[in-house]
Amino acid sequence: MTALRLVSSACPALRRFARVGLGALLLLATAALSPAQTANEAAFGAVERTGPTLIGIFYDLKQSQQRQTIQDFGGRYLAHIDEFVTSGFDEAIFNRFFRAALPLYTTQLAIPNMSADVAPRAFGVESVVKPRFWVVHYKAQIAPPADGTYRFVGNFDDVLLVAINRKVVLDGSRPDSRFPRLGWTEPPDRGPKVAANDLSRYGDWIDLKADKPVDIDILIGERPGGHFHGVLLYQKRGETYPMNAKGEIILPLFQLAPKPMDSAVFLTDRPPWRAFE
Repeated sequence: MTALRLVSSACPALRRFARVGLGALLLLATAALSPAQTANEAAFGAVERTGPTLIGIFYDLKQSQQRQTIQDFGGRYLAHIDEFVTSGFDEAIFNRFFRAALPLYTTQLAIPNMSADVAPRAFGVESVVKPRFWVVHYKAQIAPPADGTYRFVGNFDDVLLVAINRKVVLDGSRPDSRFPRLGWTEPPDRGPKVAANDLSRYGDWIDLKADKPVDIDILIGERPGGHFHGVLLYQKRGETYPMNAKGEIILPLFQLAPKPMDSAVFLTDRPPWRAFE
């Protein structure tokens, strides 16, 4: 699996994401974690909302809400996701599965290569969820920093799906993660290889207004376990972006709050997108 190529200098920036407002139980649970472990957990979001953000909900597609094993969960994992996105992100479909009680809140998705067991731990369900066949559904109302035509770009190992107003505009999943009911294909005008992740795909172009909010739904997920990573970027039509020495394009990180990061593979110097409460 190709790792997300975040430069090592990005890790200190990730460490700045504080897990604030934890109750005594969570404080005890995290006290034994190393700084690297807590930084990895923070990549999925914070336990308290400090402004408009994406809200992330964790689902385990291996078991029901009553913690009964789902029949053929491995073979049906992608089919369940396919059903969810083609239903228009009907949450009743995912509510059949075990769901973490507490959401996490984040303003960006840039997750360096890490163990897949970090996600259940970040959502506080590591004692009841094995680190495979899980998904996180992030959602918000957003608007771009300026009127224009945009597309999302990125990849997650194993699953990344992005929808605007319930219509999928990017499938940045691993090539072997297929969704036949969805049937999304990458547009023919794809750009050059992406510096942050060379498996990244380019999404559909969308006309967006700075004063007109739209719904965004983002799914990320892991199938077999092992390692997990990914990044969500964007491109604005007509805007010029730098290239690295390999001819790979350096695109802006999709962010809902200003958060500069010292990275050679994506940009964090552009105005953030707006999120709404």
